[in-house]
Amino acid sequence: MTLEYYEDIKLHERYRSRGYLLTEQKIVAFGTEWDPDPLHIDSEFAGTSTYGGLIAPGALLIAIFVKLIRERESNMAHNVVLGWDEVRFLLPGRPGDTLVAEMEVTSKRESKSDPSVGIAFSIMRLLNQRDEPVITFKAAGLIGRRPKT
Repeated sequence: MTLEYYEDIKLHERYRSRGYLLTEQKIVAFGTEWDPDPLHIDSEFAGTSTYGGLIAPGALLIAIFVKLIRERESNMAHNVVLGWDEVRFLLPGRPGDTLVAEMEVTSKRESKSDPSVGIAFSIMRLLNQRDEPVITFKAAGLIGRRPKT
């Protein structure tokens, strides 16, 4: 795995992950452990809801997004998330969905307090197999600068 430094980041270049198959078993297992709402663990109940079936907990969808982004062939050096803003859950994640994470750095700037890092601002998306956004949010992160030799 190669490191991508602040100086290497190209604005508006989109990274797209591999696909991740969301299954009923994964939804129920995560829901049972972390979010035992009937919409996530009881397919009979969920079938009578306005959703018409099981839906994934939001925390599971975020975890899938993070997993897919972290699988990049290159990782950003010293990547520390400063915050997520405008998190939107636009569509439910359903059994059988194939989810893809997408990241686009929209701007960046040097840190005013630490010359060893820069700050990158990104748009993040979790998309389903029809390229419909399931989750969108904005992120800011500290990215290491290339060491001086």
